[in-house]
Amino acid sequence: MKPKSLWWLLCFCTACSLPLKSNAPAEQTYRLQPAIPVATSALPVNLVVPKLVVSPELDNAHITLIKPPNQLDYIAHSRWPDTLAVYLQAVVLDALARSGQFQSVSEQVLGSDRHYRLLLRVVSFQAEYPFAGQTAAAVEVKQEASLIRLQDQHLLLQQRYTSRQEHIPVSTSQIVMALDQALAQVLQQVLTGIRPYLAS
Repeated sequence: MKPKSLWWLLCFCTACSLPLKSNAPAEQTYRLQPAIPVATSALPVNLVVPKLVVSPELDNAHITLIKPPNQLDYIAHSRWPDTLAVYLQAVVLDALARSGQFQSVSEQVLGSDRHYRLLLRVVSFQAEYPFAGQTAAAVEVKQEASLIRLQDQHLLLQQRYTSRQEHIPVSTSQIVMALDQALAQVLQQVLTGIRPYLAS
């Protein structure tokens, strides 16, 4: 092989071994921590919250975005720490435990005291980009809650709760903050709805 050909071959092999560089923006991971008022006293009940059911189009690690008129999309370079069902399960368990309203909050039955199962189905958890002529986004969180007394498997409550935030600046951090606030409002609605059944 000629020296010049060998030099080109060495240059080619060296180039192949170099890592490829990308100018694409780094993906950002966003977290939620809904603020719920803390109760002054806890009810003597154990609340069991199994894995949340999430509508299939929402159950991924992307932050869902609805574009006019009805296009499903995701916010670019932004994600949750896990799929929405898995992540919201952890967030909801933590928020309900921090509320101080129950003797215990867990994913499964603990002990043999008074247990109630709270089933949550996430119907909406998304941002909505502005229609033509509008300049602000909106977010919507909608959950269906079913409360079951485990002692006799009696369905005590089945209700849908919704929170919608509008006039949100078109910014990922502002949208996530609004989703966090909407989730807190829905969880507070759920707590207000189930408490009379637990106190009896």
